[in-house]
Amino acid sequence: MADKATLVGVLAFYGMAVAVGVGALWPPLEDTFVSISESFPAGFDTLLGGLSIATPAGWMHAELMSILGPGFLIAVAMISAASATAGEEQDRTLGLVLSAGVPRGTFLSAKATATLTHVLIVAVALFVGMLIANPIGNLGIPVANLLAATLNMVLIALVFGAMTLGLGAVTGDKRLTLAITGAVIAVSFIAANFLGLNESLVWLSKLNFWYPYVASTPLANGLDWGLAATMVALALGMGAMAFVAFSRRADLRG
Repeated sequence: MADKATLVGVLAFYGMAVAVGVGALWPPLEDTFVSISESFPAGFDTLLGGLSIATPAGWMHAELMSILGPGFLIAVAMISAASATAGEEQDRTLGLVLSAGVPRGTFLSAKATATLTHVLIVAVALFVGMLIANPIGNLGIPVANLLAATLNMVLIALVFGAMTLGLGAVTGDKRLTLAITGAVIAVSFIAANFLGLNESLVWLSKLNFWYPYVASTPLANGLDWGLAATMVALALGMGAMAFVAFSRRADLRG
Protein backbone atom coordinates (compact mmCIF):
# COMPACT_ATOMS: atom_id res chain seq x y z
CA MET A 1 0.00 0.00 0.00
CA ALA A 2 2.83 2.38 0.81
CA ASP A 3 4.23 2.10 -2.72
CA LYS A 4 1.35 4.21 -4.09
CA ALA A 5 0.79 6.49 -1.10
CA THR A 6 1.77 9.64 -3.00
CA LEU A 7 -0.42 8.85 -6.00
CA VAL A 8 -3.39 7.99 -3.79
CA GLY A 9 -2.91 11.13 -1.71
CA VAL A 10 -2.74 13.41 -4.76
CA LEU A 11 -5.79 11.85 -6.42
CA ALA A 12 -7.75 11.93 -3.17
CA PHE A 13 -6.97 15.62 -2.64
CA TYR A 14 -7.82 16.66 -6.19
CA GLY A 15 -10.88 14.42 -6.28
CA MET A 16 -12.26 16.09 -3.17
CA ALA A 17 -11.37 19.55 -4.49
CA VAL A 18 -13.05 18.92 -7.85
CA ALA A 19 -16.21 17.64 -6.16
CA VAL A 20 -16.41 20.72 -3.94
CA GLY A 21 -15.71 22.98 -6.92
CA VAL A 22 -18.47 21.44 -9.00
CA GLY A 23 -20.96 22.08 -6.21
CA ALA A 24 -19.76 25.65 -5.68
CA LEU A 25 -20.17 26.44 -9.39
CA TRP A 26 -23.84 25.42 -9.54
CA PRO A 27 -25.46 28.56 -7.95
CA PRO A 28 -23.84 31.09 -10.35
CA LEU A 29 -24.48 28.86 -13.38
CA GLU A 30 -27.98 27.60 -12.56
CA ASP A 31 -29.91 30.39 -14.28
CA THR A 32 -27.71 30.14 -17.38
CA PHE A 33 -28.26 26.41 -17.79
CA VAL A 34 -31.99 26.72 -17.14
CA SER A 35 -32.31 29.37 -19.83
CA ILE A 36 -30.30 27.52 -22.49
CA SER A 37 -31.22 23.91 -21.70
CA GLU A 38 -34.20 23.96 -24.09
CA SER A 39 -31.87 24.72 -26.99
CA PHE A 40 -29.73 21.63 -26.37
CA PRO A 41 -30.20 18.75 -28.85
CA ALA A 42 -32.32 15.81 -27.71
CA GLY A 43 -29.31 13.53 -27.57
CA PHE A 44 -27.57 15.72 -25.00
CA ASP A 45 -29.77 14.60 -22.11
CA THR A 46 -29.41 11.02 -23.33
CA LEU A 47 -25.67 11.28 -22.77
CA LEU A 48 -26.46 12.30 -19.18
CA GLY A 49 -28.62 9.26 -18.56
CA GLY A 50 -31.82 11.17 -19.20
CA LEU A 51 -30.99 13.91 -16.71
CA SER A 52 -31.19 17.59 -17.59
CA ILE A 53 -28.06 19.62 -16.98
CA ALA A 54 -30.41 22.34 -15.74
CA THR A 55 -30.91 20.30 -12.54
CA PRO A 56 -28.42 19.88 -9.68
CA ALA A 57 -28.22 16.09 -10.20
CA GLY A 58 -27.75 16.53 -13.94
CA TRP A 59 -25.02 19.13 -13.41
CA MET A 60 -23.17 16.98 -10.89
CA HIS A 61 -23.56 13.93 -13.11
CA ALA A 62 -22.22 15.76 -16.17
CA GLU A 63 -19.27 17.40 -14.44
CA LEU A 64 -18.21 14.71 -11.98
CA MET A 65 -19.84 11.33 -12.47
CA SER A 66 -19.53 11.01 -16.25
CA ILE A 67 -15.73 11.19 -16.58
CA LEU A 68 -13.75 12.89 -13.81
CA GLY A 69 -14.93 10.90 -10.79
CA PRO A 70 -14.66 7.43 -12.30
CA GLY A 71 -11.51 8.57 -14.07
CA PHE A 72 -9.75 9.26 -10.75
CA LEU A 73 -10.74 5.84 -9.39
CA ILE A 74 -9.98 3.91 -12.57
CA ALA A 75 -6.57 5.55 -12.80
CA VAL A 76 -5.57 4.55 -9.29
CA ALA A 77 -6.99 1.03 -9.81
CA MET A 78 -5.07 0.52 -13.06
CA ILE A 79 -1.77 1.89 -11.82
CA SER A 80 -1.96 -0.01 -8.54
CA ALA A 81 -2.98 -3.29 -10.20
CA ALA A 82 -0.39 -3.04 -12.98
CA SER A 83 2.36 -2.45 -10.44
CA ALA A 84 1.10 -5.35 -8.35
CA THR A 85 2.10 -8.04 -10.83
CA ALA A 86 3.74 -6.82 -14.02
CA GLY A 87 5.50 -3.98 -12.18
CA GLU A 88 6.95 -6.35 -9.59
CA GLU A 89 8.07 -8.70 -12.35
CA GLN A 90 9.79 -5.98 -14.37
CA ASP A 91 11.48 -4.61 -11.23
CA ARG A 92 12.84 -8.13 -10.60
CA THR A 93 11.29 -8.25 -7.13
CA LEU A 94 8.54 -10.77 -7.89
CA GLY A 95 10.87 -13.73 -8.21
CA LEU A 96 12.65 -12.73 -5.00
CA VAL A 97 9.38 -12.68 -3.05
CA LEU A 98 8.11 -15.96 -4.48
CA SER A 99 11.43 -17.72 -3.97
CA ALA A 100 11.21 -16.84 -0.27
CA GLY A 101 8.30 -19.25 0.03
CA VAL A 102 5.39 -16.83 -0.27
CA PRO A 103 2.52 -18.70 -2.00
CA ARG A 104 1.37 -17.12 -5.24
CA GLY A 105 -2.21 -16.91 -4.01
CA THR A 106 -1.13 -15.11 -0.85
CA PHE A 107 1.01 -12.70 -2.85
CA LEU A 108 -1.77 -11.83 -5.29
CA SER A 109 -4.38 -11.57 -2.52
CA ALA A 110 -2.23 -9.02 -0.70
CA LYS A 111 -1.73 -7.04 -3.90
CA ALA A 112 -5.44 -7.13 -4.77
CA THR A 113 -6.31 -5.96 -1.25
CA ALA A 114 -3.89 -3.06 -1.56
CA THR A 115 -5.46 -2.05 -4.90
CA LEU A 116 -8.94 -2.19 -3.38
CA THR A 117 -7.77 -0.06 -0.45
CA HIS A 118 -6.23 2.53 -2.78
CA VAL A 119 -9.52 2.81 -4.67
CA LEU A 120 -11.57 3.10 -1.49
CA ILE A 121 -9.36 5.88 -0.08
CA VAL A 122 -9.86 8.03 -3.19
CA ALA A 123 -13.56 7.13 -3.26
CA VAL A 124 -14.01 8.30 0.34
CA ALA A 125 -12.35 11.60 -0.58
CA LEU A 126 -14.75 12.03 -3.51
CA PHE A 127 -17.72 11.23 -1.27
CA VAL A 128 -16.59 13.74 1.35
CA GLY A 129 -16.14 16.31 -1.41
CA MET A 130 -19.71 15.73 -2.59
CA LEU A 131 -21.00 15.96 0.99
CA ILE A 132 -19.33 19.37 1.29
CA ALA A 133 -20.54 20.43 -2.15
CA ASN A 134 -24.16 19.60 -1.37
CA PRO A 135 -24.82 22.47 1.07
CA ILE A 136 -22.34 24.84 -0.60
CA GLY A 137 -24.15 24.56 -3.92
CA ASN A 138 -27.61 24.08 -2.39
CA LEU A 139 -27.89 20.95 -4.52
CA GLY A 140 -30.39 19.11 -2.37
CA ILE A 141 -29.18 15.67 -3.44
CA PRO A 142 -29.98 12.97 -0.83
CA VAL A 143 -26.91 11.63 0.98
CA ALA A 144 -28.02 8.09 0.10
CA ASN A 145 -27.80 9.01 -3.59
CA LEU A 146 -24.34 10.50 -3.13
CA LEU A 147 -23.26 7.25 -1.49
CA ALA A 148 -24.85 5.24 -4.32
CA ALA A 149 -23.02 7.31 -6.93
CA THR A 150 -19.73 6.78 -5.10
CA LEU A 151 -20.31 3.02 -4.92
CA ASN A 152 -21.12 2.99 -8.63
CA MET A 153 -17.75 4.64 -9.36
CA VAL A 154 -15.94 2.20 -7.09
CA LEU A 155 -17.47 -0.79 -8.89
CA ILE A 156 -16.51 0.34 -12.40
CA ALA A 157 -13.00 1.08 -11.13
CA LEU A 158 -12.75 -2.43 -9.70
CA VAL A 159 -13.88 -3.91 -13.03
CA PHE A 160 -10.97 -2.31 -14.84
CA GLY A 161 -8.65 -2.86 -11.90
CA ALA A 162 -9.38 -6.60 -12.02
CA MET A 163 -8.81 -6.57 -15.77
CA THR A 164 -5.44 -4.87 -15.26
CA LEU A 165 -4.50 -7.30 -12.51
CA GLY A 166 -5.22 -10.26 -14.79
CA LEU A 167 -3.41 -8.85 -17.79
CA GLY A 168 -0.40 -8.03 -15.65
CA ALA A 169 -0.38 -11.54 -14.22
CA VAL A 170 -0.42 -13.02 -17.73
CA THR A 171 1.88 -10.68 -19.66
CA GLY A 172 4.37 -9.59 -17.02
CA ASP A 173 4.63 -6.32 -18.99
CA LYS A 174 3.39 -3.18 -17.22
CA ARG A 175 3.26 -0.93 -20.29
CA LEU A 176 1.46 -3.51 -22.39
CA THR A 177 -1.01 -4.18 -19.58
CA LEU A 178 -1.85 -0.48 -19.18
CA ALA A 179 -2.07 0.01 -22.95
CA ILE A 180 -4.51 -2.86 -23.44
CA THR A 181 -6.71 -1.85 -20.51
CA GLY A 182 -6.66 1.77 -21.63
CA ALA A 183 -7.74 0.79 -25.13
CA VAL A 184 -10.58 -1.35 -23.76
CA ILE A 185 -11.74 1.55 -21.58
CA ALA A 186 -11.70 4.01 -24.49
CA VAL A 187 -13.63 1.70 -26.83
CA SER A 188 -16.11 0.78 -24.08
CA PHE A 189 -16.71 4.41 -23.16
CA ILE A 190 -17.38 5.45 -26.75
CA ALA A 191 -19.61 2.44 -27.41
CA ALA A 192 -21.68 2.84 -24.25
CA ASN A 193 -22.19 6.58 -24.60
CA PHE A 194 -22.57 7.14 -28.32
CA LEU A 195 -23.80 3.97 -30.03
CA GLY A 196 -27.01 4.24 -28.04
CA LEU A 197 -27.83 7.51 -29.81
CA ASN A 198 -28.65 5.43 -32.89
CA GLU A 199 -31.72 3.26 -32.30
CA SER A 200 -30.38 0.48 -34.52
CA LEU A 201 -27.17 0.30 -32.45
CA VAL A 202 -28.66 0.42 -28.95
CA TRP A 203 -28.16 -3.32 -28.48
CA LEU A 204 -24.48 -2.97 -29.40
CA SER A 205 -23.98 -0.15 -26.89
CA LYS A 206 -24.84 -2.60 -24.11
CA LEU A 207 -22.17 -5.15 -25.01
CA ASN A 208 -19.21 -3.56 -23.27
CA PHE A 209 -17.69 -3.13 -19.83
CA TRP A 210 -18.69 0.53 -19.38
CA TYR A 211 -22.42 0.07 -19.99
CA PRO A 212 -23.39 -1.13 -16.46
CA TYR A 213 -21.94 2.12 -15.11
CA VAL A 214 -23.35 4.58 -17.63
CA ALA A 215 -26.80 2.97 -17.77
CA SER A 216 -27.77 4.20 -14.30
CA THR A 217 -28.09 7.63 -12.68
CA PRO A 218 -27.69 7.02 -8.93
CA LEU A 219 -27.55 10.75 -8.12
CA ALA A 220 -31.19 10.99 -9.15
CA ASN A 221 -32.52 7.45 -8.81
CA GLY A 222 -30.31 5.68 -6.30
CA LEU A 223 -28.31 2.54 -6.94
CA ASP A 224 -29.47 0.15 -9.65
CA TRP A 225 -28.84 -3.15 -7.88
CA GLY A 226 -29.00 -5.22 -11.07
CA LEU A 227 -26.34 -3.15 -12.83
CA ALA A 228 -24.26 -3.01 -9.65
CA ALA A 229 -24.42 -6.80 -9.41
CA THR A 230 -23.25 -7.02 -13.02
CA MET A 231 -20.17 -4.96 -12.23
CA VAL A 232 -19.47 -7.03 -9.11
CA ALA A 233 -19.71 -10.21 -11.20
CA LEU A 234 -17.38 -8.80 -13.86
CA ALA A 235 -14.79 -7.75 -11.26
CA LEU A 236 -14.93 -11.05 -9.39
CA GLY A 237 -14.84 -13.08 -12.60
CA MET A 238 -11.80 -11.30 -13.99
CA GLY A 239 -10.17 -11.36 -10.57
CA ALA A 240 -10.65 -15.12 -10.37
CA MET A 241 -9.14 -15.54 -13.82
CA ALA A 242 -6.17 -13.47 -12.70
CA PHE A 243 -5.53 -15.85 -9.78
CA VAL A 244 -5.83 -18.89 -12.04
CA ALA A 245 -3.51 -17.44 -14.68
CA PHE A 246 -0.95 -16.32 -12.10
CA SER A 247 -0.90 -19.69 -10.38
CA ARG A 248 -0.31 -21.48 -13.69
CA ARG A 249 2.54 -19.29 -14.97
CA ALA A 250 5.22 -21.89 -15.70
CA ASP A 251 7.94 -19.28 -16.25
CA LEU A 252 7.76 -17.99 -12.66
CA ARG A 253 9.74 -19.53 -9.84
CA GLY A 254 8.01 -20.11 -6.56
